[in-house]
Amino acid sequence: MTKRTPWADKAGKSADQRGYGRAHRAMRAHLMATVILCEHRTAKGRSTPGTIADHRTPKAQGGTDDRENYSLLCVPCHDAKSLRERGFKVRPETGADGWPIDG
Repeated sequence: MTKRTPWADKAGKSADQRGYGRAHRAMRAHLMATVILCEHRTAKGRSTPGTIADHRTPKAQGGTDDRENYSLLCVPCHDAKSLRERGFKVRPETGADGWPIDG
């Protein structure tokens, strides 16, 4: 798992100060009750519970809080997406046999 770091312009601010207050928590609860599975993995035919309400377009890059801008993701998918958004190249996840399973 990758270490989470805040966006540079948001460092030192609380979740509420960054715009992730009551409305965001309500959206996360809604997604976890209705979507349930990680949307990235479901699209690839895999079933993994989603736990993170992620903005498709990050708020730091002008994304909105509309439902259409949210995805429910598992931690590995969220971490990989966040790294890609920051310009890092992300290796595909591998299974126990060593073959890529995300691709």
